[in-house]
Amino acid sequence: MNIKEAIKQKEMKNLPTIERTTMTVKEMAVYLDLSTDFVYKLCREKKIPHIKIGTRTMFKKESIDKWLSDLERESCQY
Repeated sequence: MNIKEAIKQKEMKNLPTIERTTMTVKEMAVYLDLSTDFVYKLCREKKIPHIKIGTRTMFKKESIDKWLSDLERESCQY
């Protein structure tokens, strides 16, 4: 291990642990068992809650779970 790696490792130990609450498009595709292309299509059509930060597309897990519950409820109404 060189000096740079040792310093970086020491700095990483001092960082607080942060629990992620967002997912990437790839993670969302796995979570929903869909292709990434279809997830992007849902975003373009504004059919799925998402956040755009620059060129990145992110999803809040809490919002996706609510969206899924709402879809489920709608499908049961006749």
